[in-house]
Amino acid sequence: MNAPDPRRRRLLQLAAGASLLPLAACKLSFEQGLFNECRAPEGQAVMHSPVVLAAWEGLRADRVWDVHAHLFGNGRSNAGIWVNRNFDHPTGPAAKLRRAMFVNGGCVGKDEAALDATAIQRVRRLIDQFPEGAKVMLLAFDFTYDETGTKREDWTTFSISHEYAERIAKSHPARFEWVASVHPYRKDAAEALEKAKAGGARSVKWLPPAMGIDLAHPKSLAFYDELKRQDLPLLVHLGEEQAVAGAERHEYGNPLHIRHALDRGVRVIAAHCASLGESPDLDANPNPAKARDVPNFELFTRLMAEKRYEGLLFGDISAVTQANRSEFIPAIVTRREWDGRLLNGTDYPLPGIMPLFSVSSYVSAGLIDEGTASVLKELRQVNPMMFDFVLKRSLRSKGERLPASVFETRPFFEVGHGRA
Repeated sequence: MNAPDPRRRRLLQLAAGASLLPLAACKLSFEQGLFNECRAPEGQAVMHSPVVLAAWEGLRADRVWDVHAHLFGNGRSNAGIWVNRNFDHPTGPAAKLRRAMFVNGGCVGKDEAALDATAIQRVRRLIDQFPEGAKVMLLAFDFTYDETGTKREDWTTFSISHEYAERIAKSHPARFEWVASVHPYRKDAAEALEKAKAGGARSVKWLPPAMGIDLAHPKSLAFYDELKRQDLPLLVHLGEEQAVAGAERHEYGNPLHIRHALDRGVRVIAAHCASLGESPDLDANPNPAKARDVPNFELFTRLMAEKRYEGLLFGDISAVTQANRSEFIPAIVTRREWDGRLLNGTDYPLPGIMPLFSVSSYVSAGLIDEGTASVLKELRQVNPMMFDFVLKRSLRSKGERLPASVFETRPFFEVGHGRA
């Protein structure tokens, strides 16, 4: 018998008793160890395996955009990244491990002075291994603001400025697009949105629980009107949030709150299809203290079934293949009434954080075969972005698979936003 891995044992202890980047309160898998090997993505035979090549069959690569990928770093470059000191300079063992898993997932090495640049270089190397024309949409991320419009660094885990996201996207326009992030409580919210649109932003990212955004707040309602005027979709995290603490307003993740944006005609992309956690069923009882808690995915499904939201409400499938969300994969794969309303994203760098995914569990569930799993496990060490894409293209449930429209996301973000 092999001796137990002390690093694995220590991680289990920490995960059981501390809040780790989304490692706490979620399923973990150690089938591929704790840490990504971070192999070079170039010149790897697995990239040309039949499983990978088959994933691209029937797709137009120039329409394949990853709609949900995070920019990150430590801010040492002073280029537009800000990180809360409690995250960037952790003191306790759990916090140190939390940061280490993020850094390893992004394969950015140990040179802190060069980390910002290395993170971008890694993303570029990964996407450059995709067929010509495929792109990744890089997310800006605003600070938290309070209701007076005051920026609250003490409620913010990290921030990625518009200037930084736009500059990185324009440094490699053949592969990068960018997504804005404007907190609606900002005094200059309308102006910031207009400037972002002029700078080429394709959508706007919100994470309400971490950013402290009440989707029903009067300032949010006014911002929806600006989004509609600018014809920019809102990419909004719905459901429980485990990766970013920030303001920790978990009640703001209730999917039912997004009706405020939908009823104002805003196109909404529900990140992760709201596939984590539970929220009060405010349709049954508007008092959250008395309402029954139901799975957030169930609430999202309810909204998707409302005819008035067809053409307005969409879901991105980033992170749905993580071990703590995967129970909903069969439902997502087989719902033909959702065809044309799902968009693929990776939630990069999370696919590179090894304990978050269990490829073997998909074999056990009959969603992929052993041969595909073997390729995926190797692919993940080489190119986590491609791993996430090929995994989702390979999923099968009851003879169904995700259609090409899930991956050909570019038309959604272009003039007319057709899905043909």
